[in-house]
Amino acid sequence: MRRILIADDEPLARSRLRRLLDERRDCQLVAECEDGVSAFEALTEVKPDIAFLDIRMPGLDGLEVAEAFRNASAGVTATAIVFVTAFDDHAISAFRADALHYLLKPIDEHALDGALARFDQRRAEPGPSISPSLVTLLETLQRERSGVTRFVIRDTKGAYFVATTDIDWAEADGNYVRLHTGRRVHLVRERMTGFLEKVDPHRFVRIHRSCVVNVDRIARLTAHGHAGEYLLELDDGTRIRSSRSYAAAIRQLLG
Repeated sequence: MRRILIADDEPLARSRLRRLLDERRDCQLVAECEDGVSAFEALTEVKPDIAFLDIRMPGLDGLEVAEAFRNASAGVTATAIVFVTAFDDHAISAFRADALHYLLKPIDEHALDGALARFDQRRAEPGPSISPSLVTLLETLQRERSGVTRFVIRDTKGAYFVATTDIDWAEADGNYVRLHTGRRVHLVRERMTGFLEKVDPHRFVRIHRSCVVNVDRIARLTAHGHAGEYLLELDDGTRIRSSRSYAAAIRQLLG
């Protein structure tokens, strides 16, 4: 039995795929979502065998859902991702070579049967649960977008998202990074080096070994203490002192 999740903001598209799956005794629909955020939550809770994700959805698109799910799962998941789209645009060419991960709307029985057969074949073969081509695609798209747009935050109630544009500054805390957004603090499981690899380097500057600041939040910058040290005042009044080791990054801000 294959456990299936479908996510699409178009009711007719969901209805069509649901009908095709209902006709198959070896498929069980375990979750149906109409936006990217609910799709991500269902993925992490239900952990289906296959997730059919519409590429263009509100909140999070299908590619962002796949990225967030991969990051939250530390790259290890038994869920196969199948992207569904009505648009045969340039992004699709990146994973045409791996047909399991791509179906063009309107989905017909033949195309669905082919995807399910390829899933069964891959599940029976030893190897990574996430195909290398999908990992490469997600990493490439992440670089092209100049960093991730959201971080997944887990708490006792489940998971939620923090947009990178909302982050004022971030500080390292062991295997975690504390994201400061106004008066709230969010703890994301990420080393500082990993955080820096994911955010836009033009938007965030490292001013200390354990501290990164959103440059758009800097209201005032003055020399402080020893040569090469600065005091940064953010627009909410927060004051952070930089380290001499990162003086060059501060000078770039000064022009």
